[in-house]
Amino acid sequence: MTNEPTNYPMSSADLEILSLLIEPGDEIYPLNTTSLIAEAYFAEAEQQLADNWLEQEIISNAPSFLSQIDKLWQANTPIQDLEAKLSAQFAQYVPQEWLAEISRQASQVINSQKSLGAQLVQCVKELVPNCLEEDLLVLARPYAYAMRSNPNNPMQLDITPKQWADLSEIQQAKLSLAIARYALEQIQAEENI
Repeated sequence: MTNEPTNYPMSSADLEILSLLIEPGDEIYPLNTTSLIAEAYFAEAEQQLADNWLEQEIISNAPSFLSQIDKLWQANTPIQDLEAKLSAQFAQYVPQEWLAEISRQASQVINSQKSLGAQLVQCVKELVPNCLEEDLLVLARPYAYAMRSNPNNPMQLDITPKQWADLSEIQQAKLSLAIARYALEQIQAEENI
């Protein structure tokens, strides 16, 4: 065998490793770990690792955090505005808890793929647990069709200042469906602005 070097093409990885071995970087690993230079080297390395870890932690958790902020923003601002509108319009007829529930449900169902009638029922079904969903759908039809046929002209609500407690559950359901229709119209009007 001869000791002559063989000429073969080096890959880019081989060339990179060779250049790293021949040209040392700015920092050289301290061989004496008890020296002050070694202590400073390791402190800086730990700080870089901590900074890098923190940055990676922030980057990896950012989407979840921002999603939670978006949910809180959407959960508070539009619902509170809608609830205030409903209170101003209907507080003399309907308990505030009902208006709050209708506004919360309306804000959740407005962008769903459900029909208008189903959206109205979704807004009130928790408030009238003794009414079947099918019955509520029947009660919601006039409001859904009125909304569909003429959305720019809000239907006049047939509300009398009768005491809420004196209303039957069906009357409360009808009134709640009318308020839900009004709430959905308000949300749509805001989205169109």
